[in-house]
Amino acid sequence: MEDLALYVVKREAGRCVFVPSPMFAAIMVGGFGAGSAFLVYLSTLFFRRAGTVSANLWFGAIFLLVAAFSAGLGIRAWRTRRTPLNIERGGRVSYGERELCAAGTVRAVRIALSRGGEPNDCEVCLELDGGKLVPLPSQYFPGFNSSEHARPFAKALAESLGVQITERV
Repeated sequence: MEDLALYVVKREAGRCVFVPSPMFAAIMVGGFGAGSAFLVYLSTLFFRRAGTVSANLWFGAIFLLVAAFSAGLGIRAWRTRRTPLNIERGGRVSYGERELCAAGTVRAVRIALSRGGEPNDCEVCLELDGGKLVPLPSQYFPGFNSSEHARPFAKALAESLGVQITERV
């Protein structure tokens, strides 16, 4: 078993399994939970004064909606914390039961500029024949602050697939 700090890589029975480390999963779930609780607290500050100004009711409702969104992300993080990114011996890549790439179609692991987030954020994608990029769907594998942070994860993916790493940063 190899530990990449944020991810745990297990090699078992003809496949390679990537899952978030327990600490990373706990931090993500806890962060969303704490953020949601803080937003609920902020909403109560506005609801206490809702009788004096109607805008307070609206601000409180907005904070509650954002708290619900954050709680939803936390629940999703909790439910998917053990969903593995599987790489089978033939090169088939799946996330849980969902197939991302058929066997033998991945040509490279690419570190690319993130489609969202901060200007220099990077994400690790699977590059298929013809240059098509397949992003990893989990909220645990989406982005990194820089290509240096993405390299260990990309390297482990590339080694398990038997392909090279390319960078378009």
